[in-house]
Amino acid sequence: MEDAKRFIKGKVPTTEILAGLAEECGELVQASLKLRRIFIKENPTPVSEEEAIENLHEEIADVLLYIQMLDVNRQYIEDIVMLKTDRWVNRIKEKEKNE
Repeated sequence: MEDAKRFIKGKVPTTEILAGLAEECGELVQASLKLRRIFIKENPTPVSEEEAIENLHEEIADVLLYIQMLDVNRQYIEDIVMLKTDRWVNRIKEKEKNE
């Protein structure tokens, strides 16, 4: 896998990796909203739940692939994820307390 990453990063400029990431993020947004439509059942779609879940998985994989091609501080990102997870938990607890 590392050889493949080095190969891609050696051939594709960072600007194009960022453009690809943005495109794939947009596709992930669409896949997420499509699955939401299926769950909510207020606006019918011809896509089955299984197809929508498969598409969501594929778009997540595409986004993760592009992220792996970026030179980012993974530990720093993990630290941010932990902080945001804690904040999310606290918001849910606060909401429950106020209900």
